[in-house]
Formats: sequence, structure tokens, C-alpha cells
Amino acid sequence: MIGNNFRDTTFAPEDPQLTPQNQSNIKFMLISPGFVAALYMCILASLLIQRNFNPGNALRGTVLFVVFSANFLLSFYNFYLPLRYWRGLQPKRQVAFMQPESYLASHQPAPSPELPQPVRVVTTIKIGVQLLIILPASFMVGAVIPALFFNLSLPVALLIGIAATLLVVISLLITAYGLRNRPKWPYVEVSEDGIAAAIDRIRQPMPWQEICFFATYKGPSTPLLLSTSKHDRYYELASPQRIIRWRYQSRRAPQMTTQPELDQQAYDRWHQQLLGYIQARTNLPLVDLDSVPVPTGKR
Repeated sequence: MIGNNFRDTTFAPEDPQLTPQNQSNIKFMLISPGFVAALYMCILASLLIQRNFNPGNALRGTVLFVVFSANFLLSFYNFYLPLRYWRGLQPKRQVAFMQPESYLASHQPAPSPELPQPVRVVTTIKIGVQLLIILPASFMVGAVIPALFFNLSLPVALLIGIAATLLVVISLLITAYGLRNRPKWPYVEVSEDGIAAAIDRIRQPMPWQEICFFATYKGPSTPLLLSTSKHDRYYELASPQRIIRWRYQSRRAPQMTTQPELDQQAYDRWHQQLLGYIQARTNLPLVDLDSVPVPTGKR
């Protein structure tokens, strides 16, 4: 039987994805576009029933309805459904903590006493890909929406689109300069004293002596997010009070890169060293939460 020095400890770590602030943000992202889309749908339906509308207004209302509906569906698929996944993971975590020997991962990392090098790795979307998305979107918003709602001529709309794009570029440059010395995320940073990892922000390191749980799982499906892929796998460490997690990309998508830059082989080797160092410092088995059945009454 696998020992657990924390077996008698109250194990109730707070999931960073389930903080009240994070849940409130997700609800706002769902309610706002959903409410506006429903409002425009009611307005369009009313105009159709009364047969008293002009084609231009109908077109504008339809465009807004489609935009807000798409925003609602994207938020629902990429944020609300993952939120349900994180909630469902909590009872599984409790079961695996009490019976880790029953849910061992098929591949257990070999202990490695040496710190993985580099000690800090950031995974991020390539700058060129970000610009390829942001700049055309800025131009479309700046040109199409004014032309649609204010009946502007094509040259004027194009000029507004170019001006909006330049403003976005200037804003990005100012932001990049202001944040040039700040730590980036998602990241993993390991030291002899502890480990820090996060997907969404910089978090306090977790000392090795506080870690009592080591797990992996597939994670929620978010194929519409550029920073994720179907080949990702999540890893997490937990103390009795909190959780840190990171994504491992066994087949890194073309739009993703690391800082410092590592090719796929070097990245895979670094991650194996990381898992081995965690095992050596914590002496904990790696459990697979995907193999844990949903406890009765939690479905």
C-alpha cells in the first residue's frame, strides 16, 4: 500500500479555476452577450410581426444578433463547460487522495534528483499568430461596424479601419513595453525550495514539504482556444489548501512556443525531468484522475 503522510489531514484544496471571482467572470461573459442577443431577437421578431421595418435596420439588427449569439456560444463552450469539468474533478480528487494505489497512472516517472534545466519554462502563443488575429479583427471592427451603422462611404470606412488598427498597434506596443520585465505565464518554475506553476497568472510557489497530491488528467475540451490542443495533458500538485497545475503539450501546436525556446524533443525531455524531480522530492505516486469514477451522488 502506498503511504500518505497527509492521510489524516483535511484535504480541501481550493481549485484556482473555481474561485468566486473566476466563476463570477464566467457568468458575466455568458449573461451579457446572451441577454443582448435575446434582446435583439425580440426586437427583430417584433418588427417582423408588425411588418414595419426598413431593410437597413433589419440588417443591422441581424448582424448584432449574430455577433452576440456567437459570443455567447463561444463563452459557453470555452468557459462554462470547462467550469463544469473542474467542478466534477473535485470529488474525484478526494477519492484519489484517499486511495492513490487504486488509480495509479500507467506511466510512473522515474525519480530524478537533479533540477530540470531550464528551471523556468513559459508556454505562450507566438507573437506573429497573435498579431495575425488581433490586427485583422481590429480592422474589421473599425471599418465594417461604422460603415454598417452610419452609412459611410467605402473610402471613409477603410480610413477608420486603418486608424483603428494603428491605435491597436500603438496600444500593444505600449503594453508590451510596460510589461517587458514582468514574469510571463502559463509557466512552470522549479527550485530546491518548491515549485510554482499556473495557466492564468503568477502564483506563489508551493514548498515541497506541503505537497500531498500528484495527479494527471486529460482536462476539459476547448478546441476553439488557440492555447490548447487535443494532445494536451494536465498535471497538478496539491497541498491540503491549494492547487497548482500546468499543461503539457506532447504535440505542440504550430502557433505555440516556449521561453526559452525549446524544440519538441527538448521540451519532452525537460518535462520528463520535471516529473522525475517532483517524484524524488515528494515521494508521491502519480495518479490518473481520468480513471477515477464519479462518486455516487455526484453525477
